[in-house]
Amino acid sequence: MQCPVCLEKAENLTPNTLQGVVVGCKHCGDYRISAVAFHGFMRLEADEKRAALAAARSTATHGWPMIGNAAVPLR
Repeated sequence: MQCPVCLEKAENLTPNTLQGVVVGCKHCGDYRISAVAFHGFMRLEADEKRAALAAARSTATHGWPMIGNAAVPLR
């Protein structure tokens, strides 16, 4: 798979039981994108995607940072 943030090669770490996507990227690190936020996230510009991932990292207290609806601006 391709990392949605940096567009480099990444690994899909999503378990079959999880809605959303778990990305394993050597450049961006491991992170999640919620199913509800995924399509809106994919429409963001590159700098907006990086900002959303940075915000998810800053609020993660344990586990993988998760990009959710709050990180994806409405368009």
